[in-house]
Amino acid sequence: MKNLSTDVLVVGGGSAGCFAAISAARAGASVMLVEKNGMLGGTTTCGMVNFPGLFHAFGKQIIDGPAWESILRCVARHGAVLPPFPYQSPHHNMQQILIDIFTYCCILDEMCLEAGVRILLHTMVSEVTETELGADVTLTAKGEKIHIRAGVLIDATGDADALRLAGFAYRISQRTQPATLMNDLSGYDPDAIDEHKFREYIQKCYENGTLTMEDSQGIDMYRRVMKKRIHMHVEATDAHTSEGKTAVEIKARQALRRILDCLSGFEGLENIRVERTGAECGVRETVRIVGEKEMTAAEYLSGEIKDDSVCHAFYPIDLHRSCDIKQIFLEDGKVPCVCYGSLVPKGAKHMLVAGRCLSSDTDANSALRVQATCMATGQVAGVAAAICVKHGYGVYDIPMDTLKKELRKLGAIVPGDVSFLSTP
Repeated sequence: MKNLSTDVLVVGGGSAGCFAAISAARAGASVMLVEKNGMLGGTTTCGMVNFPGLFHAFGKQIIDGPAWESILRCVARHGAVLPPFPYQSPHHNMQQILIDIFTYCCILDEMCLEAGVRILLHTMVSEVTETELGADVTLTAKGEKIHIRAGVLIDATGDADALRLAGFAYRISQRTQPATLMNDLSGYDPDAIDEHKFREYIQKCYENGTLTMEDSQGIDMYRRVMKKRIHMHVEATDAHTSEGKTAVEIKARQALRRILDCLSGFEGLENIRVERTGAECGVRETVRIVGEKEMTAAEYLSGEIKDDSVCHAFYPIDLHRSCDIKQIFLEDGKVPCVCYGSLVPKGAKHMLVAGRCLSSDTDANSALRVQATCMATGQVAGVAAAICVKHGYGVYDIPMDTLKKELRKLGAIVPGDVSFLSTP
């Protein structure tokens, strides 16, 4: 077995993991980044959810640092166009930044390599033990196993894979949110589709059983056909396991195929086809760690700044169910903060979490899960890990003043740095 060592090991190369790795490396740590797929970016790239959330709130920027740098690099290469960022809350979707997936994937590669991050793709974690000195980790790579000794491990898998292997506690909602198989459609002209006739046709398909509510999950089929993209929602039970995730992927593809078979019976859609799909479903929710602190929906919506508030988030409570969405929009001037304790597994000395499996209740997690926030939490975890390795701190012993100072050096925005007006 190959034996390696690193100051910081980041497991998961998605929105949180990439910026945890880049931030830790820029803060002076040696870093290894492990990713199960063949490209970095996670849900943004492999899941084709290439609109990573909100970096601005009430007209002001709330997330900066390497995360925002990656967006600006994408813009510079004509891989994204920045929308205006006026005051908006109910219309938050108008402030999404659509990015070109290939361009963005290349930028993530470059930013990691420039920072000195060692990237290992097509690799998964198989054993994790927290020790007095750090973490002992076994990776399963192609045709070999690799043993890693790390000063700090950051779990950015989205499913707390590494932390669960290490025995840390986690929670699962009674009913988890659906996953989405993103896709782009082609083979037809949207302008040639008669809306009235189309809606009549879809209604008949429901009535005769050609189209089922389970397959469509209540989406507006006409609107999706016009956009040439169907957000395929599928129930995602146990998607934190390989068996559960396998079932989700297969179910989503089968449902999309049945929908296309139905749509192809309408005049003008005879040649409809899937131009591309995500390499995997975008999963909204699986597990959440039990942390030193738990972010609640009330705390999230309050926008209160606490001593250990380390980054901002901005997204409505956005809880998806099969055929409806529970949304609670943020009040004027209230910008949520993420507390550092929600990134620390309860009792951990050398392990952190970044991304959507941070410690939070169901409603808060439905807002915290978006990629921009995951990037921000990744930056916090990366800088914290580098500080802990350098000074010998346990992950929950790090002085907040030190962490905030180093985050600002990175270019990140810390709660309190920006003031928000109570009116637009």
